[in-house]
Amino acid sequence: MNTNAPLTLRLSEQDHYPLLSHFLALDTDDRRLRFGASVGDLVIRRYVARLDFGHDGLFAVRDAEGRIVAAAHVAISKDVAELGLSVSNGHRSRGNGGALFARAVDFLRNRGMHEVHVHCLAENAAMRHLARRYGMRLSSQGSESDGCLALLPATPESHFREWLHDQQAAAVEIVRRNARLARVLWRLYYP
Repeated sequence: MNTNAPLTLRLSEQDHYPLLSHFLALDTDDRRLRFGASVGDLVIRRYVARLDFGHDGLFAVRDAEGRIVAAAHVAISKDVAELGLSVSNGHRSRGNGGALFARAVDFLRNRGMHEVHVHCLAENAAMRHLARRYGMRLSSQGSESDGCLALLPATPESHFREWLHDQQAAAVEIVRRNARLARVLWRLYYP
């Protein structure tokens, strides 16, 4: 396990609004690359409203203030899984996308999935680079690219890694939340 990798947190229903805020903060070009088309706020709101936090895999990297700066959605439908990623401008090239990709792979392996797919615009160099780095086979046709990665079966190590990520992320979240509360209280009592 890379101890310098960003911590990835599994999202739950209570993270609905922070995830929505992350997507709404993406600029026009980033939205197009993430969703495959130019989408407005209403489409994003509907997308987030339909997410199944209990069934699908939704993961994020947060900054020190608790804002989601990178997010992954692994949509699972029967025996097919599709991965979508977004990283906020200013938080790229820091390992966030790779950490989320690896987290998604463990999540899927541990649930008996055999492969994961990525569908993106052919011009999405960041997603294509990340997919290749993790061994995904990519093919392009016109303006779109598709990738597929065969997943290894789950192991005790993959289960432990997923559990450890959950524990570490939860602990860091508690520390960050308490630090934010302490700053607020400090300002309140010592203006």
